[in-house]
Amino acid sequence: MANIVIGVTGGIASYKAIDLTSKLIQSGHSVRVVLTDNTLEFVTPLAFQAISRNHVYTDTFKEEDPSVIAHINIGEWADIILVVPATANTIGKLANGIYDNMLLNVLAATKKPIIIAPAMNVHMLEQPPVQKNIEYLKSIGYHFLDSEVGFLACGYIAKGRLADTASIIEYMNFILNELDETEPTDKDKNRLTGKKVLITAGPTREKLDPIRYITNVSSGKMGYSLAKVAKKLGADVTLVSGPVNLEKPEGITVIDVVSTDDMYQAVKEHMDADIGIFSAAVSDYTPLVVSNNKMKKDKTQEHLRIDLKETTDILDYVGHNNDQMYIVGFAAETHDVERYAREKLKRKNADCIVMNDVSRKDIGMNSDDNEVMMIFKEGDDLKIPKSKKESIAEMILETVIERIE
Repeated sequence: MANIVIGVTGGIASYKAIDLTSKLIQSGHSVRVVLTDNTLEFVTPLAFQAISRNHVYTDTFKEEDPSVIAHINIGEWADIILVVPATANTIGKLANGIYDNMLLNVLAATKKPIIIAPAMNVHMLEQPPVQKNIEYLKSIGYHFLDSEVGFLACGYIAKGRLADTASIIEYMNFILNELDETEPTDKDKNRLTGKKVLITAGPTREKLDPIRYITNVSSGKMGYSLAKVAKKLGADVTLVSGPVNLEKPEGITVIDVVSTDDMYQAVKEHMDADIGIFSAAVSDYTPLVVSNNKMKKDKTQEHLRIDLKETTDILDYVGHNNDQMYIVGFAAETHDVERYAREKLKRKNADCIVMNDVSRKDIGMNSDDNEVMMIFKEGDDLKIPKSKKESIAEMILETVIERIE
């Protein structure tokens, strides 16, 4: 169980922090609450004190215990700090080094992970200075849980609503696991020692002629992150990579391929792997005929027709031809994301499908970040909030290891 500080700022969503405090206490956590002056216009310290069974802090200069300095002691006590809700005013002050209340002093005097959950009018949220402040705080290590679309106090139905309590707790648990400061034991470091891990990454290219091809925007970052983490955990890693602009990871067998058939042939040769993670964005179709020469523009024809045929479905082949490998596939979709992912899990006979929405511009293909859900054939799911792909890779592999063990 964790020591959690909840910082509450002066917005209409302040009352929701009471429910958050209650849920955390019910889960066995220890909670201390810090309120800004403006918050007192919406909620009272007594409500938080009754639920948390701890003193509620509101005044920087009110030192209840002379043996400690309160705003420093609170930050040292905490395992994690949640700012829920966070107003534009607090975000702006924090980004610009203005520490003029108890909460801001606590945030200034700690090195513990801090999650900020903004809640405000949609027009305030979209203001360039507010967005600039959010991006700056992200760049220096603050964690943000994005606002939701919903009914706002101003009457709009738009983005700006505070994330729900369950999402806040889920993200908090994820960050606590991700930023665990304890030194891993040799056992933890070598949890995949003796295991073979096969990973596919990047796009594939299907030739049209000697200089043109069909492909997609996959960067390979997710697959390369998975390979590095698997190696770190002691695995013998084989990475089958489509054409990418990434540095080859040390200590990993990298097989460079171009087409989907190239990748299929390489995978067939490594079917003895204990774990297979198929994150590559392979082409579903390839030209029926590849021109030996560069195709020239024909002014007598208004349209160019290219006949395509299906490529070999690599995940489907592995899923129906290997009973020993733990198989993880990826489902990158632009609509009906969850439905397609669940259908893919069953159709491909995989153990797990990692689902992500590639219609979003801030995550997925060719991005440093991702947000995924792991769907398992046993029927349960694990949502991994938006994070760097390296962190997503760690969570995916840790979860797979737990399943295997």
